[in-house]
Parts: sequence; C-alpha cells; structure tokens
Amino acid sequence: MVSEMRRAATIALALAVLLAWTVGPAAPAGAEHEGAAAERAAREILDARDRANDAAQAMFDAESRLDSLTIELAQAEEDLAALEAEVGELRRGVADSAVRQFVGAGRDSLLLFQDIGQTNELATAQVYTSAASGSQLVQVDDYDQAIDELDDARHALEQKRADTADAADAWAALKADAEQQVLELQRIEQERLADAEVQHELERQRQARAEQERREREQEAERQAAANAAAQAAAASGGGSSTSSGSSSGGSDQGGGGGQGGGSGSGASQQPVAAPAPTPPSNAGSGMVCPVAGPRSFADTWGAPRSGGRSHEGVDMMAPGGTPLVAVESGSATFKTNNLGGNAVWITGSSGTKYYYAHLSAWEGSSRSVSQGEVIGYVGATGNTSVNHLHFEVHPFGGRAVNPYPYVRAVC
Repeated sequence: MVSEMRRAATIALALAVLLAWTVGPAAPAGAEHEGAAAERAAREILDARDRANDAAQAMFDAESRLDSLTIELAQAEEDLAALEAEVGELRRGVADSAVRQFVGAGRDSLLLFQDIGQTNELATAQVYTSAASGSQLVQVDDYDQAIDELDDARHALEQKRADTADAADAWAALKADAEQQVLELQRIEQERLADAEVQHELERQRQARAEQERREREQEAERQAAANAAAQAAAASGGGSSTSSGSSSGGSDQGGGGGQGGGSGSGASQQPVAAPAPTPPSNAGSGMVCPVAGPRSFADTWGAPRSGGRSHEGVDMMAPGGTPLVAVESGSATFKTNNLGGNAVWITGSSGTKYYYAHLSAWEGSSRSVSQGEVIGYVGATGNTSVNHLHFEVHPFGGRAVNPYPYVRAVC
C-alpha cells in the first residue's frame, strides 16, 4: 500500500514537472491586463489623432474653397468695373448722336445729361431708342445689350458676395472644431503617453497602420497602371479602324493614347487617359522625424488654391500655439522672415534635401548647424494666416517642392 502511494506521488510529481516545462513560467500577475490596457490606450490616441486629422482636413478644405471664392469675387468686381466703363462709353456714343436730335425737345431729353449711376438705365435706353434712326440703331442695340449684361453682372456679384460670406462662416466654424479636436488630442496624449508601455504600443500600431497604407497605395497604383494599359490598348485597336462609323470599342470614354491631337474617325471623341496619381516613394519619411514635437493634426492640401493665384506647396500641420518644432534632419538652419510665411526656417539637410517651416511664433536660437530632433522654433500664426499651424515643405535635393504629406504621414 505504501509503495503504491509512493509510486502515485512520483507519477504526479513527474506530470507536474512535465506540465511546467511544456507551458513555461506563469505570466506575472496583471501583465496580461496591462498589455490590454496599453493596447486600448494606444488605440484611443490613434482614434483621437484620426478625429483631429479629419477636422483639420475639413477646415483646410473649407479654407481652399473660401480662397477660391475670394479670388472669383475679386475677378467679378474687376469684370463689373470694366463692364460699367464699357456701358458708360456706349452711353456717351449713343448720347452724342441723340443729343443732336433732342436739342430743344421735351423734358425727357434731360435724362441724356445725367450720370449712368444716377438714372434708370432702362429708361435712358428707351429714350435713346426713340431718338435713334438708321445706323444709330446698331449703337442702341449694343447699348441695350450692355445694360442687360450689366444688370446680370451686378446680380451675380451680389450672389458671389453672399456665397463668400457663407464660406467664411463655414470656415470659422470648422476652424473652431479643428482647434478643439487638437486640444482634446493634447489632453488624451498627456494622460496616456506618460506610460512607456503605451508609447511602445502606440508606435507599434502606428507602424502597422503605415505599412497597411503603403500596401494599399501600391495596390491602387497597380490597378491604375492596369486600367491605363487596358485603355491605351483599346485606343490603339480602335485607332486602326478610323474609317469605321465611330462606334468601335476604341471609342469608350476611357480612350486614350492620342487624345491630345484629337485623332480622326472614332478617335476624335475619345478622352485622354488621365495620368495615375503619383505614389509616394516607398521610403517616404525614412531618415526624418516628425517636425512637430507635440500633439498635431494635418491635412493633404497639396495644390489647393491660394490668394494671389498661388497654389499650396506644403502640408499644413495644426498644433497648439507654442508647440515645439524640431529639425527633421541634421544639417544647417537659416532663420528668415517674409510676408507670407512670417517667421520661417530653411533647413538644408545632410542628405541635400531642403525643408521649409513657416508661421512660427518664435525661433529657438539663431541660424546655425542643428542635429536631428533639435528644437528650432515654436508653432504660431505669423505671416498670412490666422490659424496656429506649421506650413511644412519638402524640396528633394534642394529642387522644386513635392507633396510632403506622405513624408509627414510616415513619421507623425
């Protein structure tokens, strides 16, 4: 009996050792819970960044619309002034002829000597029409038509002013929301990022998301290339039967190859194949750090219209005023001031790429050599803006600016 009990104990001990060796050491108490908490905190930060980015995109899109309307409004005002001058010139021409027939006539002739802005244009036109004869009718017809165009232009200008005012109100509301979302992001990051485990998990999730976005961009580029190749092949096959009735398969609305020249036969109705949107380089952002060292949101506003007929050549990154800005790459920093950018910085990186920072509230130090991550200034709203943000540009090898959004998206 004793030997059987001893044998059972030995077997139980062996099984316990085997189980411990197979399963491994038990996880520390609460470790699994901490990991899940870090994952949730990191996801909460990323979600807050997404909301802030969406709000920034909406605000900057509204700004672009407002700028476009402002440009159109200025042009409409110029056009109206030119049309008023044209009507005035026509009026004087018609009046010169009519006055000769109205000298000594009734009191209606007094209208001829009043300024166009001080009388009823239609009434004046009627007086001129009644006085005209022969070749004068041509002048009167031109004048009549110009009066109608002037009236239409004035109504269109008033509508344009109303649209611009509405766009300004919409932009102001979206600006307030975008600024609030950045402040909320700042609060969440201050609460969550104090934990090193959360920082590690946040970076892991951010890199995973960036890799997923990279794969999606590559797949979209492949689809675009395949669609363009198919369209060009269809256009080429359709172009070989230009004597047909024009209903060949090459006449689809994606048709392409020789779209600029117009072609003959069925090719004349084809539209040029749109060039695929350029994909960012696979190493976009590699070797650089985020220029904003703090809570930030940003939007892809490359090419958006700006006042003065300009187009946007940077990425706009919103952040609370005073947030530190750092050198994205080691190199030399030159501090300057200009009307559009306010307090600005040019960094010539060791790689030869140049980076432009604008709208800073203040610089940190003066022009000098800088290390990557070194503070060079602070977010502000100097220059041609009313929003605390960084305007950031990337100039590969010191050349023309390229869309910096993919670069910023990869590291911020």
